[in-house]
Parts: sequence; structure tokens; C-alpha cells
Amino acid sequence: MKALISDIHSNLEALQAVLADIAQHSVEAIYCLGDVIGYGPNPRECLDRIMECDIVLLGNHDQAVLFDPMNFNPVAERATMWTRSQLDRPLPTRAAADSRWEYLSERPMKHREGDILLVHGSPRNPLNEYIFPEDIYHETKMRSIFAQVPRYQFQGHTHIPGIFTESLEFFSPDEIEYEYQLDGRKTLCNVGSVGQPRDTDNRACYVLLDGNTIRFRRVEYDLETTIAKIREIDELDNFLGERLRGGR
Repeated sequence: MKALISDIHSNLEALQAVLADIAQHSVEAIYCLGDVIGYGPNPRECLDRIMECDIVLLGNHDQAVLFDPMNFNPVAERATMWTRSQLDRPLPTRAAADSRWEYLSERPMKHREGDILLVHGSPRNPLNEYIFPEDIYHETKMRSIFAQVPRYQFQGHTHIPGIFTESLEFFSPDEIEYEYQLDGRKTLCNVGSVGQPRDTDNRACYVLLDGNTIRFRRVEYDLETTIAKIREIDELDNFLGERLRGGR
């Protein structure tokens, strides 16, 4: 069994809760689909925990911290610059800081295992292209995406979990009772977000993959602690904390 997580966004409380939930299952490997950092108050601590995962992809916020933010709104850009400053701090040592930078810079943009493709965004643009539920009505876009998928794809980026079928249907986790059976037909699975859910459910979200069975997991965490931390940091807009309550 594998656990697939994504979009932690420096939310340590959510990450710790998800890792504790994963530990309750017979998980052999943890795959992270990117955006470990950005937005939240604990980039160093989250990166240190994620470095223990088996596969970790580069997300657009991870890339923005490494280089420069592209097409970010002012709130996200300020958070990116603050995150960069935190990773630059020699804590606990200069060597530890250098190790984080080196690890981040070596992250791949995609990973394939047999018929399964892992990306942050999409196969056409692994870092930046969003695949939203409403895209099932954009047939040209979705046909182009499915054409580049070997059979199954797991992604994050939108923070909205669910299943996309090649027949252009979208199923949210609650519509399928949090479980989906892969049957050989091309399928996309958005694993949701650990640290900043945007489907109006404020619980952290991730996926367990057991053979051909996908199970969506929702995990409660101490979001008020995360919100309080964000409020204490001038460079992080209070909105980044407040949005956690409504899962938006």
C-alpha cells in the first residue's frame, strides 16, 4: 500500500496529523506530489519531515522559492519571499540549511511507475497547469491531457480531491463514499491537499492506494494553532490562516 500526499504548504500541524494517520495503515511508501512549502508558517520543519518520503516531486511553490515566483498574486509572492528567508536561516546549522536547498533543487517534476504517472499539475505542464472539476466540460483540454497519461495519473495543485474519468466525469470523494476502484480505463486522481484544502472541508486530505483501490482519507488537525502562527508573522497575510477554517 502507498500513501500519496500533496500541497502541505508549510502547515506542520496538518502534516503531523496526516503522517500519524498514515502510520495506522500498512503503508510501504509515501509519495509527495509537491508544494511542500509556501503559504504556511513552518517551511523548514515540513521540508525536514518530507525529506523522509520515498518520492517527492517539485511543486510550483517549491520552484518559486528556488527561483522567482511567476504569476503569483501579491499575498502568495510575499509568502514566497518570507519562506525563502526562512530556508536561508542556518538552523540548526548552516549545513542543515544547505542540505534543504540541495534537496529541493534536486526534486523531479514527474515520476512514472509502470502505468502510473505522478505529477503536481498535469502531464502537459507538470508544475503549473490546473485540472479543475469543471474542466470535464472542456473536452479539448481533457482529451489532450488524457492522451499523455499512460493509464493512471495522480496529481495535486488545485487542492480539490476527486476522480476524473476518460469519459469526462468528475467524482468528489463523498460522491463515491471515499473509495474508487481502478478498472484499467484511463483515470486521473487528485489526492487533495494536506495543508490547505479548498473543497469546503477543512480536514487534511490524502490518498491511500492499495492495489487498484483508491481510498480518500480526511484527517482533522489543530488548525487554530496554524492560524495563530500565521497571525504572528507579518509577511504572511492573515487570510492564509482564516481560509483554513472554511476549507477554501
